[in-house]
Amino acid sequence: MTPDPAATGQRPTATVLSLVANTANQRLLTTWLAENPQYQLVDDELDSAAFDICILDAAALRQSQSTLRRRKDDADSLLPYLLLVPDSSGAAVNEELRRQHPALWELVDGTVRVPLDKYDLSNSIDTLLRLREQSREVARRGRQLEILNRLLRHDIRNDIAVVLGWLDVLSDSVTPDGRSAFDRIEAASNHILDLTTTARDITETMALGGEPELQPMSLTSVVLEEAEKCRATFDTASIDLPESPPAPTVTANDLLSSVFRNLINNAVQHNDTDEPRVAISLSASDGAARVRIADNGPGVPDAIREEIFHNEVKGVESAGAGMGLYLVSSLVRMYGGAVWVEENDPRGSVFVVELPTAEPDD
Repeated sequence: MTPDPAATGQRPTATVLSLVANTANQRLLTTWLAENPQYQLVDDELDSAAFDICILDAAALRQSQSTLRRRKDDADSLLPYLLLVPDSSGAAVNEELRRQHPALWELVDGTVRVPLDKYDLSNSIDTLLRLREQSREVARRGRQLEILNRLLRHDIRNDIAVVLGWLDVLSDSVTPDGRSAFDRIEAASNHILDLTTTARDITETMALGGEPELQPMSLTSVVLEEAEKCRATFDTASIDLPESPPAPTVTANDLLSSVFRNLINNAVQHNDTDEPRVAISLSASDGAARVRIADNGPGVPDAIREEIFHNEVKGVESAGAGMGLYLVSSLVRMYGGAVWVEENDPRGSVFVVELPTAEPDD
């Protein structure tokens, strides 16, 4: 019988659920837990039990794998599973799980050999519990940052919407002498609005964690839609689109639009000419689709072409935060593609996005 931790003057630091089918191993585990009142044995079913760590053997792992996986997926932080393996065949069990049953092996956070050694068991449990606490702290900070991020974006977008509304009201009454300053204020306000969208997209990209959920999407539709939005926003810019572009399908998600929104808007916003021009072309062959976005702006110096997609690098004379191109690069890599910049002729830059097609080209 497990002693009451309160009677020993110690509070339990962790609750342990035992799913050990072997009677001898269960007896060893129960004895060890009785000698360590900082751990409290949970006597409940796997479906409903609240526990900090689950100790199980290979039989329980196989029998309860669906419930174990669900409990892991539903947890807001690491829910550790410690697998007991026989000392005589521990290596063989590990190898079998790793090679023949990878889905089962993914559930296991640590192993310990039986007959139990109290030091090995203590070290294994303590290590997993430390990882659990670190996981909880990371999850807590992530939630706090997401709340702060949403609040800031919400407040900034609301205030900038008010500013842009008043600028629209005042536009017709601005004198010729004040038009240049007015246009700068309006451009800066629109840029702040763009930054809040980029910050949201970066947050969503980071939240995807491991493997994102991707699906077939029409690349041409996304590019043309973002180009039309840019036309509506920057009516002084000329944006040339192909008349009969190919219609390749790529594997991506809704954030694909962010790639081309950032590249097309950058081509206009960072243009130093009186008449910004952007030419967009699409091609598809050999299992890959390419989008080329050419502008007549100042271009990108050779010295920073390789680094311009890093989050800490800005273009020359750039007033931005360096986030847009970092987001572009991150998303394109997520989709299995590549992005780079070339020199335009006679001046300007060409940003090229290459993505694998989801189906053979016609």
